Amino acid sequence: MSQFTNPYYNEDVVLSKEAHDFYHNLDKHGENHNLDKDNLKTIIFGSLDGIITIFAIVSGCVGAKITPTQVIIIGIGNLFANAISMGFSEYTSSTAQRDFMLAEKKREEWEIENCPSEEKQEMIDIYMNKYKFDSEDARNLVEITFRNKNFFLEHMMSEELGLIVTNEDKNECLKKGIIMFLSFAVFGIIPLSAYVAYTVFFGYTDYTTSFLVVFISTLTTLFILGLFKSQFTNQKPITCALYMVLNGMIAGMVPFLLGVVLKNNISE
Repeated sequence: MSQFTNPYYNEDVVLSKEAHDFYHNLDKHGENHNLDKDNLKTIIFGSLDGIITIFAIVSGCVGAKITPTQVIIIGIGNLFANAISMGFSEYTSSTAQRDFMLAEKKREEWEIENCPSEEKQEMIDIYMNKYKFDSEDARNLVEITFRNKNFFLEHMMSEELGLIVTNEDKNECLKKGIIMFLSFAVFGIIPLSAYVAYTVFFGYTDYTTSFLVVFISTLTTLFILGLFKSQFTNQKPITCALYMVLNGMIAGMVPFLLGVVLKNNISE
């Protein structure tokens, strides 16, 4: 299916038509723009935040020439503390967003039931002001869509409030929190594991070399993660991967150099 990922960005009309036919034959939505969008966003955000956060922490510790045992303790502590915090934050924010959406949905349902004329006029105004329909066409559209109250409700929430009605329950919110926790922890452990592996197998005699090992392993992972991300965001793979590598380079170099400077200029 990867051959259908970027027909628009390749400006390939034939391939775009083939992609629509392909997904139509699978009885799926015709455009593969958002494949499980929310969970994918959570995974990408969690993994990026995890690997870059722990990379920055390890880099700063190595630059400051902290002992391997201290680096590992600090790294593990931050890994789990941040993973738990990110997971809980994702759960609470998803729950709050869901509760707000449901409250607005109930309010709009009540207004449609008790003030239908006013609600219709609001949509007419939106069609005329936002989409430049004339008065007659706008009224016709509203009358047609109002025949399906559920469609009118969801459409109005989208146009008036910018809210997309979903069937997400609290279990889905919990799922997002768990996904965030695991994404952060799994990818966050990569730079720490590289540091531990170097220390165990080669000893800890050179701070610069240990930093380079962590640096290379992290940037390699970020490059691969960028290639993966591009398959779902319709970005050019190399551009996306290099952007993530650049982000990682800055996030790693800054704390490392700060660690070196502070170590050399602050008396013990």
